[in-house]
This record gives sequence, structure tokens and C-alpha cells, in this order.
Amino acid sequence: MKNTLAERLKMARLQAGLSQKVLGEKVGISQAAIQKIENGSAKTSTKLIEIARVVGVRPEWLSEEKGPMSAAEIENSIPPESEWGTVDVWDSKTPLRDDEVEVPFLKDIEFACGDGSYNEEDYNGFKLRFSKSTLRRIGASTDGHGILCFPARGNSMEPNIPDGTTVAINTEDKKIIDGKIYAISEDGWKRVKMLHRVGPDTVSVRSYNVAEYPPEDKPISNIEIIGRVFWWSVLDY
Repeated sequence: MKNTLAERLKMARLQAGLSQKVLGEKVGISQAAIQKIENGSAKTSTKLIEIARVVGVRPEWLSEEKGPMSAAEIENSIPPESEWGTVDVWDSKTPLRDDEVEVPFLKDIEFACGDGSYNEEDYNGFKLRFSKSTLRRIGASTDGHGILCFPARGNSMEPNIPDGTTVAINTEDKKIIDGKIYAISEDGWKRVKMLHRVGPDTVSVRSYNVAEYPPEDKPISNIEIIGRVFWWSVLDY
């Protein structure tokens, strides 16, 4: 038997750790509107897609309980063995395929510059490979120009980006999109953070680990965007 919309919304909201008031603010509707859905007096909402995005579930699941609750459940599901592919083993001596480019893997974010350059003396010589199709999808140069990789440090972006996670940035993408992750520099202090515009001249610098790192509202003029983080890789051990 399917759960009701009221039950699904309450389950998703609590799982996301949001109050009715906060959810309403993020979606742009009143707390009363959220309350009406959860108590069953409202059977639907024109804001269901936005609500699903904020609480981190699939709109199809929230509205009709179709399919898995979250996209992650689809991504993490194991396909039948007939659909398994193979993993190509490569090292620095393996020739590049036609649809691949190599990009620098730096020792630290400190060596990353906003124009995509870096200090050759400190560069460790390591490289990572990306397909040109991946770079095309994010609007980056397919020759790898402007792409830099380095390990993220600290626990401010946990659990999504744990300490030591390799991230890749596009230094040619500096437009602020609310909720996206960027490598930024503030008076030479370089960090990986989420950004939100909170005013015409103000940006909110946010972490996933809000318990230890509360949001910081900064003048946009004080923040230099090195590049947008478009990829990261986590090893669970």
C-alpha cells in the first residue's frame, strides 16, 4: 500500500533535517502551505518539483511514489551481470585515447590560480584524465585548458566531500549559481565552499558541515572565484 503525499513529504522533510518553516522559506511558500500538505488538507501543490529538489528526493516519488525515493538509489543499484562492462587499466605511459585529455593534479589548492595557471616548481607532475565529452557537458574547453585538480582539505564540506577528496575545477566558470561549489580565495585564503547570492553585493559562503562552520556573509568584492567544482572522487575506507 502506498504512503500518502502527506506521509511522503513528512518523511522526506525529516530525513533532510528541515523544519516546515525552513522548507517553506527555501521553496518560497509559507509554513502553513507545507503544513496543509503534511496534514492532508492539501492534496497537491504547484511547488512539488521545488519541494522535492530541496528535500533531496525524486519528484516522481514525492508526487506519486513512482520508483526509488532518491536518484542515489538508482545510481547505487547493481545492474544485471549481462550489463556489466569492463575497467581499463592505465598508467602515465598509456597512450591517450581520442576522446581523452590529461589535466594537472596539484599538491594543494594553494597552487591553483584563477586563470588556470599554477606554479610549475610546486607542481608534482601528476595528471588525471577526463573524457572530452565530460568537459563538453560542463561547457569547458575540450583540450583541458582551465581544468585543475587537487585534494580538498579539512572537514568543512563533510560528509559530501571528506578530507582528502580529489576535486576538479573549471577555472573558466566563475558565474555564481546558488548552491554550486566553488574554489575561492579570500585575501589569499583558498577554500572549497558552496556559494549563494543573498544580495546584489553580498554572497553567503556555506559549508555542508554547518554545525562547525556556520554560513558567512561576505561582500562579493572580497571573494575571488578560482573556479567551479564540477567533479569529485571519494574513496570510502
